[in-house]
Amino acid sequence: MKKIAVFVLFFFINSLVISVADDYVDLLPEEYTRDEFPQVLRTIRRAEIILVGSYPFSVLFAKIGMDAYDYASNGFDSRYAPSLFGGAPDADRSSNDIQKLLITALCISASVVIVDFIIGKVKANRGKNQSASKQTVQD
Repeated sequence: MKKIAVFVLFFFINSLVISVADDYVDLLPEEYTRDEFPQVLRTIRRAEIILVGSYPFSVLFAKIGMDAYDYASNGFDSRYAPSLFGGAPDADRSSNDIQKLLITALCISASVVIVDFIIGKVKANRGKNQSASKQTVQD
């Protein structure tokens, strides 16, 4: 048994030493350059990442908001208390309520994307205006 363990250990150590040799450096892909993709595609990719990344948080906040609304609209009855605050779990939620929750969360995430886009445009325009004003001052 010890011979098998020593052989396996020896095999793995040798394979690590052999794999350390960097024979495949030429096969590594190059980094993307700044001008390889148009600005429109980079903007769309950024919007996609923000939309998908913010969606779980939007679902959480939409659920908290909808639960608080249900609780307040039913006269703060303890049967409608949000599960976050010790109420009953959502056993009585219909598929229509869940659909409303998911669509609301999608709208919130889309709003986050739009706000990010607007902030990016404002920053870009401000940078252009500052660089243009520096050029006119230097002239």
